[in-house]
Amino acid sequence: MNKNQFIEIVGKVAKENYHKYKILPSLVIAQGALESAWGTKHIENNIFGIKAGSTWKGKVAERRTREWDGTKYVTIVDKFRAYDSIEESIMDYLKLLGTSKRYERVKAAKDYREAARLIHEAGYATDPKYAEKLINIIESNRLYEYDKALLPSPWAEEAWNWAIRENITDGSNPKAYMTREQGVTMLYRLAKKITSL
Repeated sequence: MNKNQFIEIVGKVAKENYHKYKILPSLVIAQGALESAWGTKHIENNIFGIKAGSTWKGKVAERRTREWDGTKYVTIVDKFRAYDSIEESIMDYLKLLGTSKRYERVKAAKDYREAARLIHEAGYATDPKYAEKLINIIESNRLYEYDKALLPSPWAEEAWNWAIRENITDGSNPKAYMTREQGVTMLYRLAKKITSL
């Protein structure tokens, strides 16, 4: 698999599941790229280097790994989650980040720079330059383009946030087309709000 194929595979799954888990696709692609050298050095399809803790019930692979102990890098043997496919790895990563309180702030990140900083602060990796490396990968490969298609346009953000606060929309799928039923419902809610003022 080459770099472009890796970006296409990871980006597709990340975009399809953004509204469910709220993890920016640029971050997903960059982390997978950094942790697996663009999919060429993964551990049993685990492109994110996710460790297998005591609660993990799936397959496990033991590998030597370098960790930052706070002052220097040390080599240890650790257990990692193992998957049948890269897509399974991506979905597990999204579920892990998207449902964990530990990564709550990452989900609320306004852009890839903030997301990269917050994922490092949440303790995803021990490398002190982790956020910087992620940002570098995102910017040098223009991965932020994957985010643009999903986030509200900056000029519409104020209006979008107002509509969520006022219960005119539920806030999901800001770039999606709406049905006539959804459009009428939003107009109805807006008209009720105006007449109640």
